Amino acid sequence: MSKLSYSKFLWNSVNAHGVHSPFVFGIVSKGLITRRIYIPAIKNEQSVLNKKATDILCRLLLYFRAEKLYILGSESNEVTETIRTCAEHMNTKVWFFSTIAPIPGVIDMVYIPSDKNKVDALIETVLPNMGRNSFIILADIHSSEQKESAWERVKQNPHVSVTIDTYHLGIAFCRDGQAKEHFTVRTTNSKLFEFVLGAKKLWGLLY
Repeated sequence: MSKLSYSKFLWNSVNAHGVHSPFVFGIVSKGLITRRIYIPAIKNEQSVLNKKATDILCRLLLYFRAEKLYILGSESNEVTETIRTCAEHMNTKVWFFSTIAPIPGVIDMVYIPSDKNKVDALIETVLPNMGRNSFIILADIHSSEQKESAWERVKQNPHVSVTIDTYHLGIAFCRDGQAKEHFTVRTTNSKLFEFVLGAKKLWGLLY
């Protein structure tokens, strides 16, 4: 994680109170920030799902009660095992589907790799099984220019209506009838940082 990249993210981010979409406000305030869950240690620190990304993903699984999961990409085995371990610690059941195990109806969560040349095709593939609360996950979206480009393509995809950038994970929703909105949200609270950002906003209002 680049310190400059993360600092830029924090500077442009908002907390739950800076989100004006009721749908996203609920996710942030009731799912990403308020829940306290135990996340098992990640053995591979270079994993696309590092400890922070796993923490955010597990909070999403709890908030949406997501059980039917579709994991795509070359890191699918690694991601599947990380989620499976997390689900065991949360005492929740999850089912993994693939081209071998066809999806019965609506899928709750889809994981796709951060590959700018494939994201559009992958989204098209999963659209028939997406519901209004189904979400797409991309991990490690700021670790390289290529992955940032992939995330930008997701945001620009005509089927994607809402995206949430948490730095460690990108979250996308394909909600018919909802205006296109993009949010950059920090999932941790820091009194010092909230004070600094409050001063930034006040400065902008004054000048």
